[in-house]
Order: sequence, then C-alpha cells, then structure tokens
Amino acid sequence: MLPPMDADTQTLTPMPDGFCWKPRCHLDTLPTGLFLHGVQVASMQQRVDGSWLARLSPEDGLHAPLLLRPCSSFDAGRRGCELWALRHEQLLRRKVAKKLQWIQDHVVLRGRGQQLDARDVLSRA
Repeated sequence: MLPPMDADTQTLTPMPDGFCWKPRCHLDTLPTGLFLHGVQVASMQQRVDGSWLARLSPEDGLHAPLLLRPCSSFDAGRRGCELWALRHEQLLRRKVAKKLQWIQDHVVLRGRGQQLDARDVLSRA
C-alpha cells in the first residue's frame, strides 16, 4: 500500500493554477481525485485485484461516456490523468466555471454574500 500524501497541491506534472490532487472523500487515505477549483475532473480507482483504473470525467450527466483507463501503477495513472487534464484544460475550465456559476446562482448565495469571481476559474481559458 502506498503512503498517504499530506499536501493538496502535489502533482507529478507541473500543472496550471487550480489543479490539485486530494482524497475524493473522507474514507480515502490517498489523493485519488484530481480537482479543478474544488470540482473533481478525474480520479484513480483501485480494483479488487489491487490494480488501478483512471476515470476521466470530460462531461457530467447520466448519458456522459464512462472513460476508464487501466494503469500500470498508481503514479502512472496519476501522471496520465494530469496529462489528459492538460490536453483538455480549456474544456475542463469551461465545465467547472459553468458548474460553479450554477451553484452560485441556484444553491449557495441566493442573493447574499460575496460573488464568485469568474476570472479565478477561467484564468487560463
């Protein structure tokens, strides 16, 4: 078993602002989710046999394709997720900005408090 990582921002590849690895939930002991501004865009999933799969999330919704890629190791899978995220950075930033805007408009603020700054989310778009 791999040792847990402490920092949210450790990536194996130099990544643009906003990308970081961290556990997907409180039960994870490893940084298995690649997040962009708090929204998961890719993840690592361990199979029953101990091998790893990379799950890439270019789209949301019930009809979105499920993109799973077998990985030779945990670190190789993380590196592959990072390279995929770099290739699809503009698409991912647009998706995350749209999701955060929807949350701001319909869930979180309801006319109160500070507005999210779209420039923070779209800084590299």
